[in-house]
Amino acid sequence: MKKLIIGLLISILTLMLLLPSCKKVSPLDSTGWSLIELNGEGLIDGTYISLSFYDGLAEGNGGCNRYSGEYVTEDPNILNIQGPGHNEEYCIEPEGVIEQEEAYFKALSNAATYEISGDRLVIYGSGAQKLLVFEKIRRYRMDPADLIGTDWQLESMNDIPTPDGLSITLSFDTDNQASGRAGVFNYWLDYTASGDRIGWGNRTKRDGQLPEELEKYALEYTDALEAGTHQYNQTEDRLEIFTSKGDTLVFKPITP
Repeated sequence: MKKLIIGLLISILTLMLLLPSCKKVSPLDSTGWSLIELNGEGLIDGTYISLSFYDGLAEGNGGCNRYSGEYVTEDPNILNIQGPGHNEEYCIEPEGVIEQEEAYFKALSNAATYEISGDRLVIYGSGAQKLLVFEKIRRYRMDPADLIGTDWQLESMNDIPTPDGLSITLSFDTDNQASGRAGVFNYWLDYTASGDRIGWGNRTKRDGQLPEELEKYALEYTDALEAGTHQYNQTEDRLEIFTSKGDTLVFKPITP
């Protein structure tokens, strides 16, 4: 009997030690959102602000700069976003974009609670004031292994077709290396992919000159490929990349 009691006590103690490690998954985890309202007002025309929650990080694009910061949630709806830290680019267009971004970062750092209702996420401050309203970003069922060994040619960027006389390509050479050419710009991507999320750091090298109109489009493309975490949707005859800046890149397969 004594051995039985000791055995039961050991089992109970073991269970008590394991329980704290059973972390409850937050409803925010593995979700992506685009901002539609900041401090009760809509966004400046031509701007896009994104927010994703993955692996304990809240990250996205504030309209000009990439940002990320650790986040913590507690029952029932407590939210704390630490930071966030961001890079230091200065955008001048559209007018007011930097001031809007600063207000967004301040609102994020003041987050206290959140509410998810359907496809909407609302973040409130400590006084229950509504700070941010987001719309859910659609998710896709993707297997990153399907990217390996594929070659693509850009058809359009933000619904604007690739100009005649300009070729833009993207090839996924291995499970973490991609490369391509945008006119006279060679580029390389060190990427990681999980589900429909794809993130990369990029390097670009110029090799010649282009007519002004073609060079402008090529530079806008390489700018859209800035480092960060993005989303993609791949089918047999189409690859769409939705960047954290709000750009949509549409590719068709290159056939031998």
